[in-house]
Amino acid sequence: MIRLLLPAAALAAVVPAAAAQAPLPRLENKVLLAGCRQGECRWLRILALGRAASVPQGELRRVSLRSGTSLHPDGRTPRNARSARIGWEAGTRTDYVFCSTARPVYAFQNEAGELVTHYLDLYALGGYQLSSGNLYMRLCHDRGLTRRTLRALGYRPGTRSEQVEHGAAEDLTRF
Repeated sequence: MIRLLLPAAALAAVVPAAAAQAPLPRLENKVLLAGCRQGECRWLRILALGRAASVPQGELRRVSLRSGTSLHPDGRTPRNARSARIGWEAGTRTDYVFCSTARPVYAFQNEAGELVTHYLDLYALGGYQLSSGNLYMRLCHDRGLTRRTLRALGYRPGTRSEQVEHGAAEDLTRF
């Protein structure tokens, strides 16, 4: 049975002891580069990262964040947030990441507030999945996306790879 979006005290009873003891990456208040395209970069300020559910195949994490944009018409994209003038959106949003070597997933809200889910074959990402793949690695492992890292962590090529519109957080843990 899966229980989602539980308060921290109730969640501790659902998450297996080994998973509960594994520390989450310390990303609160960090600014991550989501990606750059056509002279515009998207940034995410991580407000909170927490466990939402656990199943034998992996752990669902909820990410509270604020999104921002920086413009670079000269084509020089910044290497970090300090070298970018970021215009932050007023509101916050919630994204989800399902940390799993069997089926890695990153899900985010679109402009209408609907969940867009990227099922990721981390060895063969489509262009539209690059940001999701990089964010997945940071939020699950606080590491960059390299084949060497993927092999060391137990990932294998050939996992599900597609985009699903209008999903729900509960879908991410269903096998």
